[in-house]
Amino acid sequence: MSAQQWEAVLFDWDDTLCGAEPHRFVYAQQVAAEFGISLNMADVYAAFVRAGDSAAGAWGEFIVRLPQALGVPSQQADAFLERYQRRDTIKTFQLFDDVLDALAEIRERGMRVGIISNNDEAEDRLHELEVRHLVEVVVSPRTFGVGKPDPRIFTSTLTQMQIAPQRALYVGDSWDNDVVGARAAGLTPVLIDRWEVNALTDTPLRVTSLSDLLAVALDTASPY
Repeated sequence: MSAQQWEAVLFDWDDTLCGAEPHRFVYAQQVAAEFGISLNMADVYAAFVRAGDSAAGAWGEFIVRLPQALGVPSQQADAFLERYQRRDTIKTFQLFDDVLDALAEIRERGMRVGIISNNDEAEDRLHELEVRHLVEVVVSPRTFGVGKPDPRIFTSTLTQMQIAPQRALYVGDSWDNDVVGARAAGLTPVLIDRWEVNALTDTPLRVTSLSDLLAVALDTASPY
């Protein structure tokens, strides 16, 4: 499939289009160091995956599992979480530097743009960052009652947009939620690994920036 035959590019939101500062990986790494635990960024990423980061409706379970996944002794888990959750009082949201140019070029190529996120606040963030007008649809678990990696959130979105799955790309940073879910729904997944920490490589398309997406993924034949 040539680039001209893609009808839509759908995106994850957090860590794909939007970043929160301080980043949760960096902040967790710093807090872990305060507890005497030295971790590199790949270690932190792997710990977040083990704890179930970004799974729909699983925040409560994830945050309880995070200290153990990072190697924090059980007797220090509550103190770690209290310290880690201070991030919620100081974090700010911003688009990654490559987002506006990428969305503009995708739209100029005649492709439609949407967001499928497990974050029910994604639409609010789009309005706050004044970019909601650049996106046709914003879907979260509250839209259809399911979240990623359930393929129904992808297929329901495409049904609403009247686009066949094989004519859509889905770009996200999570192997478990984004690549697995999109592939199960028949979309072509693109894994974006901005920090080059994702060790899972079983995907035909992998980029480290949206500039790479434009240069590689949109000009690559579909493997399906």
